[in-house]
Amino acid sequence: MQAYISKRPVEDFALVSDTMYAAQNGGRIIRALLEIALSRKWANAAMVLIRLSMSIEKKIWGYEHPLAQFDLSAELLYNLGRWAEEVQIYDLASKTAAELGTLIHLNERHGAALLRAAKQFPTVTPSAKLRPLSHELLRIHLVIQRSFEWSTKVHGSGEPFWVWVEDDSEINILQLARVSFGPSTESLQLEFIIPLPRSLPPFVTVRAISDRWLGAEEEITVSFDDLIMPPLPVRRTSLLDVPLLRTDLHIFDERTKYAFSRFTHFNSIQTQCLWPTYNSARNIILCASTSSGKSLIGQLAIW
Repeated sequence: MQAYISKRPVEDFALVSDTMYAAQNGGRIIRALLEIALSRKWANAAMVLIRLSMSIEKKIWGYEHPLAQFDLSAELLYNLGRWAEEVQIYDLASKTAAELGTLIHLNERHGAALLRAAKQFPTVTPSAKLRPLSHELLRIHLVIQRSFEWSTKVHGSGEPFWVWVEDDSEINILQLARVSFGPSTESLQLEFIIPLPRSLPPFVTVRAISDRWLGAEEEITVSFDDLIMPPLPVRRTSLLDVPLLRTDLHIFDERTKYAFSRFTHFNSIQTQCLWPTYNSARNIILCASTSSGKSLIGQLAIW
């Protein structure tokens, strides 16, 4: 019996091991980076990382046709890329099987397979309505309409999407949410409240990006040309220029500290109202803009 002795250096085996580790854990690493980008509200980085994550999970390159994620024949995909690469998926879904077969220079049977994949590709149609809440807060009512045919074999029990609103520079995410379509879900409604500067930006962008399918992305530009914001109120109490108070103050008991342990500091309005709210039994009226922290002050009064 002969024993096989490898003469490859140890470094080669270490390189192969590192390569296998990167290939097996690339998806997890990209997902971790995506969580960081979303927590920091980085729009461009989040969008790139979602695409990279889908490429790794689906094992296809980002430049390939999105319908390559379906179980289609190699001949069909080749002809699709050669003869109909620039045709949008919703245009493919609007044609007949015979028209698609002619378009990709194949027969009607291939056209039917392509039509079925185009109709099942998860696409959505977002729409937005604006409603000013104050001189600096804007409510965006979003309706995300499902625009694809559901197939349990293809879509499983749910199709998750990332939906966010980003500023006009397309750099920062103003608000985001992760939603999911089910077999009986035709549309989803979201309410985003975003702060606006004194000088209104020309628009914001709403994006809906699939968390499972590469290329399943939709975006709309919400223009502010006809938006009229309420004027700045004249009579109001100015905030004191005081440092923000921490949530772990010695005046709080342990239950109160634990209840507010998810953040480290109160905001400016909460800081100014903290002492009379927590240490007196007198009635207090607090008027401020939406999402300015009034509810937390009410909870603090209960504690």
